Amino acid sequence: MPIEKNEKSLVITTESVRPVNHRWYGAHITSWQVDGKERLFLSSKAVMDGSKPIRGGIPICFPIFSAPPSSPPEYAALKQHGFARTLTWTLDHVVMDRSEGVSVRLLSGPPPAEFKHDYRLSYVVTLAKHQLSTDLHIVNTSKSEDFKFQALLHSYLAVPDAKKVKIVGLDKGTEYIDKELDFKRETWEGGDLAMDKATDRVYQNLKTKELKVDNGDGSGLNVRWREFVDCTIWNPSEGGRSMPDMEEGGWDRYVCVEPGYVHEFKTLKPGEEFLAQQVISIA
Repeated sequence: MPIEKNEKSLVITTESVRPVNHRWYGAHITSWQVDGKERLFLSSKAVMDGSKPIRGGIPICFPIFSAPPSSPPEYAALKQHGFARTLTWTLDHVVMDRSEGVSVRLLSGPPPAEFKHDYRLSYVVTLAKHQLSTDLHIVNTSKSEDFKFQALLHSYLAVPDAKKVKIVGLDKGTEYIDKELDFKRETWEGGDLAMDKATDRVYQNLKTKELKVDNGDGSGLNVRWREFVDCTIWNPSEGGRSMPDMEEGGWDRYVCVEPGYVHEFKTLKPGEEFLAQQVISIA
């Protein structure tokens, strides 16, 4: 079976794809190699001892994205992006083990004691030729109370030179929040988004469910999703120098394309579930 476990991580391989490294800490995918190339960016200064979130790969943001809201108190007390990326996850079972792909399901550890909500959070990772799928599954297990959350997959996609990258496929007329312009609400005028300067935008309620990260020469990665409705696109450019766990010049070697549900809180009634998927493939 092409699955190896150790105390720190789960390594998945197929006949055609080199290992995907999946940490128990945060269910964090830190490496995905295809055709001899690393397709995810991981900072060489990332802290890997479990004392803080890992810089790079695919962090899971849940039950909030970005800074915590002012209320209710159990959400206001959370750290940025929530706690899923700093929990210890466990392997539930192997979903699929075939020549065409391997799939595993992980379960999150318990939330902080003060977060007194009943839910179940699981994560299915599927490795196939030229494709990496990540499915986030949230169930409200309460019998009487609603459960609200935000969720996002904060994928750091490796690129040769971020300044040459363009994001292809954004719908004309889509509203977005531009964090580089003090959270100003704007409307996308159409065309490709050039990543030649600091960019931090949350595109909301996108009609499209697929974007291309074009390296500038037509090569790159496709990111598609279902059930997620928003997509954050981020690269800090030289502002990356302010991050202590970012390697020198690292900001030139990634672009974050982050499908999520973040323009508001998603509410699940008792017994309801939310299943969202991201698929990253070679363009």
